[in-house]
Amino acid sequence: MRLRNDRARGTLVAGWPVMLLAALLLPACSLLEPEPLEPPAVTLHGLEAEALGINSQVFRARLGLFNPNTVLLKISRAELQLELAGVGAARGRTLGAIEVPPGERVEADIRVTMNLLRDGPALLRLLAGDAGRQGLEYSLNGYVQVQRRGPDRIPISASGQLGLPAAGPAGAMP
Repeated sequence: MRLRNDRARGTLVAGWPVMLLAALLLPACSLLEPEPLEPPAVTLHGLEAEALGINSQVFRARLGLFNPNTVLLKISRAELQLELAGVGAARGRTLGAIEVPPGERVEADIRVTMNLLRDGPALLRLLAGDAGRQGLEYSLNGYVQVQRRGPDRIPISASGQLGLPAAGPAGAMP
C-alpha cells in the first residue's frame, strides 16, 4: 500500500512544474491579443458622376484616410452613409481593399449611390442658397472592416465641408 502512495506522490511532484509553467503562460496568451485599433480619420475630397439613371445615380467619392495607429490598417471593405447639408444623400461602399500604413494618409475611391428623384430637390434648394457659393456641409457615418487575426469592424464618423467647383466640368458634382 505504501509503495502505491509513494508512486502517486512522485507523479504529483513530477507534474507540478508542468502545472506551474501552464499557470504562468496562460496570462501571457492575452499579451498576444492585438491592441485595440483607433478608427481612421476620414475626409471627403469630392464627388464625380459615374452613371446617371432615373431611379438611382452612381458617383465616385474620393476619400482621404489617415491611420492614427501603430500598425498597418488592412481595410477589406467599408460601408458608409453620406449626408450633404443634412440631406441623407447616399450610401457607399469601397471599390476594393485599401491599405493604410501607420501614421500615413492615403486617398481611396468609394462608389456611392444616390436617389436624386427623392433627394435632388432638397439638394438643389441648398445649392441655390449660400451653400452653392460656400460649399456643402457633409457627414459620413459607417464602418470599416479591418483584417487582423480575424475581421474587426470599426465604426467611423466624419464631418466637414465639401468645396464646390465654381463652374466645374461636365459630370462633376459637389
